[in-house]
Amino acid sequence: MPNRSKTTRLWCRQTPPCRTPSPAIVSTGTYQAGYQQALADFAIADLLCRLKTYSDASFDAAWVVIKTQEAETLAASLIQTLTANLDGKLLAAYLDALRSSTLDTSNALSSLQLPPPATDLPTTFPDVEMPRFLYGDRLRWISNGEITDWGIAIGRFYSFAPHRCCWHWCYLIWLDADSPSAAWVQADIAWEDDLEPTVAEETL
Repeated sequence: MPNRSKTTRLWCRQTPPCRTPSPAIVSTGTYQAGYQQALADFAIADLLCRLKTYSDASFDAAWVVIKTQEAETLAASLIQTLTANLDGKLLAAYLDALRSSTLDTSNALSSLQLPPPATDLPTTFPDVEMPRFLYGDRLRWISNGEITDWGIAIGRFYSFAPHRCCWHWCYLIWLDADSPSAAWVQADIAWEDDLEPTVAEETL
């Protein structure tokens, strides 16, 4: 059964307290020690630890049991979001907090709010990247070893993709009669980077 629309909940397990790994413990190699030190110096280690233990009304890291690779991907996405949404007023406030000798920088920085991602239609539209797939192309969801759906592209639209923090092509796929999800749905949508041509298309 395709897993693209499923959310798997795992039993809650106790999460160990955050500790920044010591280079001497992590590795005896100079390169690895320097890499771990860089993670600590730029607060990446703290971010990874925070992601693995974070909990609020909408999200509980202990409940979903975030894996190390997942935490690293989340951290990279958060950094990319920050990079793509830098704001002059925010930067000025941070810099003022850092330069003020009389200001409690930890409290001042924690009170600042990041702006939400910009979701306005790109000013260059329709001069954007060309879509990879055409109407009539036979496509399937990219598989990581699991069974996925397949079908034919009958439409596409340009939309803001939250997982990429940018605008991206999305496709309407009419599922093949033998596709696993065709038993309860005739069509579905998918982002371009989640799709690939079927074997039949690849051999043309």
